[in-house]
Amino acid sequence: MKGYIKGKTIILDDTLPENLTEGEEVEVIIIPTTKNKYNFPTFKLGVKDKSLKREMIYERD
Repeated sequence: MKGYIKGKTIILDDTLPENLTEGEEVEVIIIPTTKNKYNFPTFKLGVKDKSLKREMIYERD
């Protein structure tokens, strides 16, 4: 089950299973899923599919 933190509250994306009742104890494990933030600008490298073909790489002019 996934969710997010808003202030000091955890907001769940899905509804709780129906077999849970009010007052029941549950275990919550928090795992941050944010991406690493870098101190420098980054960008995706655009690689064309034709550039990955062996014939294109080793082609002689």
